Amino acid sequence: MSDMDEHNLLEIDGLSVALRGNRILEDINLCVPKGHIHALTGPNGAGKTTLMRSIMGGMPHKGTIRFLFRESGRVGYVPQFLDFDHSVPITVFDFLFLMLKKMPVFLGRRRAMRAKIEELLTATDCAHLIDRCVGQLSGGEFRRVLLAQALTPKPELLLLDEPASNIDEVGIRHFEEMLLNLREEHGITILMVCHSMDMISRTCDAVTAVNRKIFYDGPTQGLDHSDLLQQYTFL
Repeated sequence: MSDMDEHNLLEIDGLSVALRGNRILEDINLCVPKGHIHALTGPNGAGKTTLMRSIMGGMPHKGTIRFLFRESGRVGYVPQFLDFDHSVPITVFDFLFLMLKKMPVFLGRRRAMRAKIEELLTATDCAHLIDRCVGQLSGGEFRRVLLAQALTPKPELLLLDEPASNIDEVGIRHFEEMLLNLREEHGITILMVCHSMDMISRTCDAVTAVNRKIFYDGPTQGLDHSDLLQQYTFL
């Protein structure tokens, strides 16, 4: 990629990651246009989460990562897993308050904080969960709560690590609608790790298939019919 494309929001050139002498990623070149939903797919252990962590600045790497932000320059992130004690009796309100209380918008009375958190949860269609214990939430419900947190303040780029993991088909379809709305109504660019080819085909503009190296990068329908797909097992 010799020239930066003014339509791209994220550009990665020649990215490689090695840990303890093992090459995890090699020569990754990737462009994510502004306003697109772009999927990363590939077998377990292929380096997808490592690539996400590199983008967020949490993984030493070689190569170049460029953000071509036009607006806030903020990046939101929803992890695949969040390690916490599910037996702790903490409500969704308390959970979000603890995660977001350092933000200036939450300074003030508890009532004002609750109104703001209800507004955040409404954006991901889960305001009704505000007084539920986090440990009682389903996988899909908890993912929506995490998404609400990632959208505050509004990001220009949203990173999702396997948003469909441990969610039933109804929950997946609901999550897909939210992703499409974030792109179409709010102009948020989304890069997500996903194993579901059905979800990718329904929501994504493009897909990059990774197994240490990139073996496909292009429109979603191209991967469905690519002979390269037969080389790997997807979950």
